[in-house]
Amino acid sequence: MNKVERLFTAAALAIALSAPQWALAEAIVVLKAEQAMFATQKAIVLGQQLTAQLKPQTTRYDAMGQELQALKQRFEADKDLMSTDEAQKITLEIQGISNEYNQLKQYLSNVKVQAEQEFLASMRPALDRVLRRLIEENNISLIMNGQSVIYNTASIDITPNVIELLNLEP
Repeated sequence: MNKVERLFTAAALAIALSAPQWALAEAIVVLKAEQAMFATQKAIVLGQQLTAQLKPQTTRYDAMGQELQALKQRFEADKDLMSTDEAQKITLEIQGISNEYNQLKQYLSNVKVQAEQEFLASMRPALDRVLRRLIEENNISLIMNGQSVIYNTASIDITPNVIELLNLEP
């Protein structure tokens, strides 16, 4: 959480604590926004599409991991029996596969992060509409980020409601 979010959270909490009559008059709720967006049907479909799209790379990544593990085990088991040339050859092979394995891992990670960021950006307008609706209908005066709250009762957590409403959004 960045400093501005912390400052706003602290200020809101201070106001709520210093003026309990305001807290009683209007609702204070907790929302885990990212969790809500990633729990929607759209997110599930995106995950399935991404898995299908990356299947060849994921399969190759898994195979490379097994190959790398097998080479390392073979090297450890037979290194005392190998000539210096054989040991160097296997070491170079392990390094080459390891480099390619790490590059593929980074690629898969980057694709996932980029897809998640694009998804969150595309869901933000729908989340804003849902939140405006909930604020108006429930006289909400403060929405706290659920990831920065240490404890809250389930009755003030609107995350499940937001998920339901996001699933209804076009």
